[in-house]
Amino acid sequence: MKKIIGIIILLALVNSASAHNPQVSSMSIIQNENKKWTVFITAPLSTCQLAIHDNFPNLLLDSINPYKLQDLILNMVKKSISINNNKNFKLINDKIQLAHETMVYFELQHDQPNFMPDKVEFKAFSKLSDHFTVLKIIAYGGKEMNYILSSENGFNYPAINKKEITLSKTMQFLSCFIIIAVIIIAIIFSKKIFLNNTNNINKIKR
Repeated sequence: MKKIIGIIILLALVNSASAHNPQVSSMSIIQNENKKWTVFITAPLSTCQLAIHDNFPNLLLDSINPYKLQDLILNMVKKSISINNNKNFKLINDKIQLAHETMVYFELQHDQPNFMPDKVEFKAFSKLSDHFTVLKIIAYGGKEMNYILSSENGFNYPAINKKEITLSKTMQFLSCFIIIAVIIIAIIFSKKIFLNNTNNINKIKR
């Protein structure tokens, strides 16, 4: 527990040093001695406000009370996190400390005995110019993993292979093409059946 507290203090110090730089945020996924995972996200308040404004351009931030701002930040951050492709996990017991350097906290609930965050996506600030997020994954008793999430890797850990993205888009296009082709064939086939039935009825009447 002391190690976890020490890490949190260190993160706070590191982020306070860069508090005037809205281009930097951090995301730490930490496992404690009870094998429970927690997620800490820190970012300058100005970064959070810019991201909210980007998502809600008509929203007047100056007129929002602190509690509403907290809810907006929590929801924005929560919706932008994907861990292991959003399989078998939930973010619960969320907390937020709204200050010049804002900190968001979640507990990570999962149903796997050997859960490990192998794939992480965090896009809360991805639309901000030149922004990057320092990602840390610290398993209890294991090595610390450090990574930079940025536009270059699509704010994904590990970075998604460009060939995989191209292949995925190609497969989506082919799937749409096949579906459209099937619908057209079905319509043509239905019309032929209808015309045949109509002709048969006319022959019977004669």
